[in-house]
Amino acid sequence: MVLRQRQAVSDEERVQHVLEDVYVRDMYMKESRAALSREFDDVFHMLVPEFDGRTNEPVSLRWDGLDEMRANHPKAVFPETRFEFPLIDVIGHAAIARVDVYRGDSHVYSDYVSLYCVQGEWRLVSKVYHAHLIPTP
Repeated sequence: MVLRQRQAVSDEERVQHVLEDVYVRDMYMKESRAALSREFDDVFHMLVPEFDGRTNEPVSLRWDGLDEMRANHPKAVFPETRFEFPLIDVIGHAAIARVDVYRGDSHVYSDYVSLYCVQGEWRLVSKVYHAHLIPTP
């Protein structure tokens, strides 16, 4: 009998797994905090620029603000939506990743996601993003 040694999964691979199997599904498909996976930490927040034409200053949204924003602007993922992960950088217990979101050939969002490894589990803690289809000031 030949025993095969299991290869250790790198932190970069573990982070990509969380991005593919948790972040994409939960951030873009689920509608409430109660439905989100445990990999979304309770402290998770987004910095969202105000697009009201006055300040364009970033506003920090915690889960209560995100639930309201999502109720008013649902992000439906269509079959032609695809996600790419061009950057995953891990140092110790901290990681940052870029998630590019495309609908067909249109580049819709670039999300920068921060993660911490807590008790051996990668947790999503924050996000900033750029909406490619919205003109920048």
